[in-house]
Amino acid sequence: MITDQDVVDLYRCLLNRAPESADTIAAFKAYYADFAAGRQAVLDSAEFARLYAGQSAGAVTLIAGAMIRNATAAAPTVAEDAVAIRLRDMLRRHGAVRLAVVTDKPCVPLETLLPLEDGAACVLHANPHCESSLPGLREFPGAQALIETGAGPAGVAEIVRQAGLQIDLVASGGDPAWFDALRPHMASRAIIMSDRDLPEAMDEWDGIERTLRVGPLHIRHVGGWFLPVCYEPRPAETLPAEAPRLAIAAIVRNEQEALANMLASVAAVAYCFVILDTGSTDETAARAASFLQLTGKPWTLRRIEAERFDDMRNAALDLVPPEADWVLMLDADEELAPEDHAKLLDLLRGADHDAYALPRYNYLVPEKQGEVAPYPDRQVRLLRNLADRSLRYEGAVHETVRDVPVCRLPLDARALGQGPGGPHIHHMVRRYRSAEAEAQKQEQYRAIAARFGGK
Repeated sequence: MITDQDVVDLYRCLLNRAPESADTIAAFKAYYADFAAGRQAVLDSAEFARLYAGQSAGAVTLIAGAMIRNATAAAPTVAEDAVAIRLRDMLRRHGAVRLAVVTDKPCVPLETLLPLEDGAACVLHANPHCESSLPGLREFPGAQALIETGAGPAGVAEIVRQAGLQIDLVASGGDPAWFDALRPHMASRAIIMSDRDLPEAMDEWDGIERTLRVGPLHIRHVGGWFLPVCYEPRPAETLPAEAPRLAIAAIVRNEQEALANMLASVAAVAYCFVILDTGSTDETAARAASFLQLTGKPWTLRRIEAERFDDMRNAALDLVPPEADWVLMLDADEELAPEDHAKLLDLLRGADHDAYALPRYNYLVPEKQGEVAPYPDRQVRLLRNLADRSLRYEGAVHETVRDVPVCRLPLDARALGQGPGGPHIHHMVRRYRSAEAEAQKQEQYRAIAARFGGK
């Protein structure tokens, strides 16, 4: 009869908490002639199940201990290519990774991902050649702990579940079975790396919105955004002599402090302006008219009563004069940086799409400094001014153009050794609105979405 202590001892051996020596193997062979079969029998036994269920905190301690283990030996020098260096920098900027899962045929060598921040990380490597179906703990070169297991997707998911941990990083060859099994256990800001296209089922959003190519890899941030960015202004470029006729359209309400800044930021590239006031009770309309008169360009200022944001956007589109070639939709607390003026006009001159999603910087402090988050935050705001008005916004809140091909412009990936991307929309989240006012705005959005069923 296998005693509870036998189970405890074997449990520790399987996790390398005690050496799986010739003596321990001989002791277990006293119960089973075939040690491998005996070990599996113990794992399947009621005693083991009771131990694992009754000492879940112990399982957490075991894996958490691996996460904070720090070997004293110096890590061997590993020749890294540019992609590996960029990946590591990205992970460090993302924040300390607590638990990484690397599946069979990982898309990057483990040496690329390690060491992670401050030695406070654990890598769970699903290795099909590992004999044990429970994790075995060993030190990994680079002062990191590596838990290696031969378990498949469901087994790894169960290990993570019983440990009470969340996965911060997944590196995989792209097998959807792994994503399906691990998705419920991923942290809200988990990063996925794959050498194949990532399945859209990983998130409720369109996968194209959230995937970035870095060398041969597809990188995705599940349930949120990835790639922390700090905006770095660049000198403005010379505008082309002849430019497409660009209409600037905005829907505004009680934006007397912000609107002039937005209008000034695009005055150099605007052919005309359309401002749709949706119920201001302050000086928004008067200040808009005063500024627009100074531009010397055609402008329209109207007032409308509407609840849905798609109705507001579409009403603004209807006011754009037919001679305009393009429409750029901006909100009052947004702006276009001078260095992007020429890039925007060059884009329009050679445009091969009717709708473009512009990446947007969101500044959480009054000035353009510090980390931009969330990012990327692409907004479908640049539309060709079609005579048939076939480009329309849909959605009571977080409206967008649907059922048409949308070109998503490059992201700012300078942190990964790539270009600045864009052109970008700059969203001044905190310059004109307090945190309390922003919370009230978000509550208004939720109320509208609830009223119209999120459609």
